[in-house]
Parts: sequence; C-alpha cells; structure tokens
Amino acid sequence: MSHALGEIEIPINPQRVVVLDDQVLLDPVLALGVEPVGALSCFDCEEDFRGIPGDLVTDISDVGTGGEPSLETILSLKPDLIVAREWQTSSYDLLSDIAPTVVVDYYSLSDFKERLRYFGQILGKSDHAERLLAQYQKRVEQLQQQLGEQLETSTISVIRLMGSTDVFSTSKPGLFTFSQIIGDVGLKLTKIQQDQEENDLTFGIETLPKHDADFLFIATHHPLTEVEEANADPLFFLNQPIWSQLKAVQNKQVYKVYWDVGGPIGANRVIDDLYKYMVNTP
Repeated sequence: MSHALGEIEIPINPQRVVVLDDQVLLDPVLALGVEPVGALSCFDCEEDFRGIPGDLVTDISDVGTGGEPSLETILSLKPDLIVAREWQTSSYDLLSDIAPTVVVDYYSLSDFKERLRYFGQILGKSDHAERLLAQYQKRVEQLQQQLGEQLETSTISVIRLMGSTDVFSTSKPGLFTFSQIIGDVGLKLTKIQQDQEENDLTFGIETLPKHDADFLFIATHHPLTEVEEANADPLFFLNQPIWSQLKAVQNKQVYKVYWDVGGPIGANRVIDDLYKYMVNTP
C-alpha cells in the first residue's frame, strides 16, 4: 500500500487501530465501522475529538493531546495499525517499531471523498466507503432541492474565529472538508472568498465588511470563554460597532458552527447546520 513515505504492508482487516489525528483521520475510520483503540485528542477544543459525537468515542483511549503522542500509551494498546499525519514524520521510525504505520499527507489527499476511499482500501472496506459516499450525495441533492432559489440568490460567508474576538481567517475554496461540502451543494461564497488563493488568510476585524453575506457562519473549535458564558450568547462580540454594519448581523443571520470535520460523520453535521440555518429558519 502506498502512503506519504513510500510503500507499506498492511494487515488484512486491521482491528486495533491507533489514529494520531482527531480532525482529519479519525472521522473516516469511525465512519467505516472501525472503532480505534486509541486516538490523539485536541488541545483546548470544545470537543476532544473534533466533529465526532461523544457517544462514538467513549471507548477510545486518549494517546496524547494536540502534539506528540505518547509512545508508551500506544505500545500498551498493542495496535496492528497506526495512522499518522504528515507533520508527525519525525516519529515515524519509532511508531513503525510498534506497528505498521501509514502517514497521510493532507495536501495530497485533501478531498474528503478520496480520503474516505483511501481508508476504505486500508481497512478492507471499499464497498462501505462507496455506500457512505452515495448517502452523502443523496443528502446533498435533497438539500439542493430544499434550498431552491437560494442557491442562486443568497451568498454565504465562512470565517474562522482564531481563539479571539477580533482575529479571523478564511481558507482557500475547496481546501477543507466544510468548503468542499459547500462547493458540492453549490452555495455561493462572497467574492473575496471565491477569489482567495492562499491556503489560509488571517485578518483583523476591520476587514470583516468585505466578508459580509446573506448568511455568515463563524467556525471555531474553541470552547466558550467565561465572558461568553456570562452573556449566554456565543456571538456577544457582535455588539462591536463594525458588526452592526454587516447585512448578516442586521438580518440576524450570523451563526456559530463547529465545522472542523474530516469525513462523512462531520459532513452530515455541516449539512444538518445548513438545513437548520438556511432551510428551517423562519
């Protein structure tokens, strides 16, 4: 089997899998019906395993948070396969001494549908992967029907909150899973986001008017701060003067979402949110 660092022999139908990324790699493994024995969790996130419902991860051992995994913990889990990201290559030799290790380079496999197919090959579940993709496509088509004219008449903007109330970022269209879903549905991004060529672009609050749209989605994985808890409103900072100029704010169509997703489980979350905020909202 080919992976980011060459060729590797993978056991048939591996059962004890350790996943060293909560955002991109854990979702497709779980979606294919394989419950990992261990996974790397997220530091300072609303969800320990981003984009994954809590009931799906209750029996998964935490092998580290955010950065370097605990090799001792991984060894104790006796995995028959380890899946890692490209930024963990420095640990590859040590991980390979524990179990066969597949390294996934995100930028070479950024399309979540192709990534799911890749994991279908690794886990011996290619047919399952195709069924999941067919279900996803059906949901996309159903959403398109429900949105109707909004696909042509409404614009959306997706900005990420960078752990602060005045620093934001946007991503290149199609780079991350949530933007791939938006593209599949056919929703229209603002021109500044359509034209973005940088993978990530960070900007201050003064640039927000350029990102105004009919629907403004603020994506974050950070938990509520104490101030937000006290205000009982995760978007309390919209009280700042520049926010009042935005059309989405004036029309009360600004929504905080958790769209750090990496596969079909998280894709369903994004589609659910688009139904909730664009179809079912009075």
